Amino acid sequence: MLSEYLFWIFFSLIIFHYVGFGFFVVTAGKIFKKSVNSFEHIDIDLPTVSFIVAAYNEERIIEQKIKNDLTLDYPKNKIEIIVVTDGSNDRTAQIIENLAKTANVIALHSPDRKGKTAALNRAIAIAKNDILVFSDANSFFKQDALKKLIRHFNDATIGGVCGRKSILQHADRKASLGDRLYWIYESALKQAESHLGSIATADGEIFALRKKLFKPVSEKLINDDLIITLDIIQQNHRVIYDQQAITEEEASLTLKDDFNVKSRMVYGGLQIIALYFNVLNPFKSWFGLQFFFHKTLRYLMWLLLVGILLSNLFLLLQQNNFYSVFFGLQILFYCMAMTGFILDRFQISTGILYLPYYYCNVNVAAAKGFWFFIKQQSNVDVWKKAQR
Repeated sequence: MLSEYLFWIFFSLIIFHYVGFGFFVVTAGKIFKKSVNSFEHIDIDLPTVSFIVAAYNEERIIEQKIKNDLTLDYPKNKIEIIVVTDGSNDRTAQIIENLAKTANVIALHSPDRKGKTAALNRAIAIAKNDILVFSDANSFFKQDALKKLIRHFNDATIGGVCGRKSILQHADRKASLGDRLYWIYESALKQAESHLGSIATADGEIFALRKKLFKPVSEKLINDDLIITLDIIQQNHRVIYDQQAITEEEASLTLKDDFNVKSRMVYGGLQIIALYFNVLNPFKSWFGLQFFFHKTLRYLMWLLLVGILLSNLFLLLQQNNFYSVFFGLQILFYCMAMTGFILDRFQISTGILYLPYYYCNVNVAAAKGFWFFIKQQSNVDVWKKAQR
């Protein structure tokens, strides 16, 4: 029966994405761990670094962010900080220009807003140093994070290094718990993938790479960190992960803001899958298969969830207890999520309904990102400023 075949296909993909893939890569990473020849004398051998931040209307936090960067434990004569504030119409550009008068900060500003990718391209074009380090305006490095990242570039096979994004716990920020759980899981996956070769994608909040490997990114693309990762791998270099290099940031203030972020990221991921399908084809390489189970299924999970619900509905005709109970559990889960959504709208605590609500919010956001991709929406139009 077709509905039964589809049900078990959807069920298997969902379970393998959330459980099986993680178990496999963590186990394989321990058995087949690749070594990295990092710097031994970290204070002597460190290369020069261009630290790049793209900021749009970040007047509330940008000064705190740049002061954090200026106090990192790294030789001051080996680092330059470039801040791009293109399109900002608040005090962000002015704050950076004032900092640039007394600190080793380069301020770049244009009134035209072309998106983050265009801003990064502009900054990298004037960057003077061997290693590029990307960070976001709301992302604050631990004091030793930069050294932790850079130490791995002693190994000639390493093209990029991604650090760990840690979400601060904050009761007033609605996405805090869900994002913390997600990034704990994501960190474990990335570390295991790194042991096997390269991670599926770096995170732009804390990402270092060799400047010579950088290729300008099309301004139409959203996920610059993903396409840069793929470009490095195509040049036969590894992109690895270091859990000890930590940056901290607060989660989205509301789940609506979190929804906008995730729909944009899914749209960006689908853009790159279409553009780089020859590299990401799961039937052609281990990396393509790894990316499929780690990222592609995450972008399309909403389709699998709809598919398993509909196929389960048809299977109720078989009067099989398993299918009846499983369908009932799905309906209960979505009712819990909807109740959580309603409570949140009325500013009432969601309690135990939070996780179903958060999970469904993420997957509805992915569906919207898919719609953005179908419409080929402008990357500037889908960017909505999150509350800080």
